[in-house]
Amino acid sequence: MDWSNSLEQYLRQLSELQRGIFTSWASMMPNMQSSNMPNARDTFDKTLKFQEQVVTSSLEFQALFSRLSIEAQKQLWESYFNTLRKS
Repeated sequence: MDWSNSLEQYLRQLSELQRGIFTSWASMMPNMQSSNMPNARDTFDKTLKFQEQVVTSSLEFQALFSRLSIEAQKQLWESYFNTLRKS
């Protein structure tokens, strides 16, 4: 099924993106004491907001995917039972 491969690829890319964001943020942490704190806080807030948007988008996609999957199963079963009734 092509859509399941697409979902796996999407989730893998999302995981890699999150790992990259965390790695970037973690590598920046030792430098925060020497930098200007308001800028560091602003960067942290922007990173956190971006991560929140990524998670929200991921959850919305998963909800849409679940609804579509359930609808496809529903149509399959309805077709199955209608075909048996006509036989």
